[in-house]
Amino acid sequence: MASGCRDCATCTKSGLGKLVQNTVVGLVYLCTLGIGYVLKRGLRRHCPQCGHLLSRHARRADGSFRD
Repeated sequence: MASGCRDCATCTKSGLGKLVQNTVVGLVYLCTLGIGYVLKRGLRRHCPQCGHLLSRHARRADGSFRD
């Protein structure tokens, strides 16, 4: 994965925030036996630069990505 992008809420999170988020997400995937991971990867759009969900990226009022 790339180093990240500045429009992504996940990429700009602190180290502690990333650790907590990854722990919670890993627990959810474990509880759903990986079904959540398959659904997220298969049905949601991801950023080509950082690989995170596009819905978590900052946008302007007109819908374009903030640069």
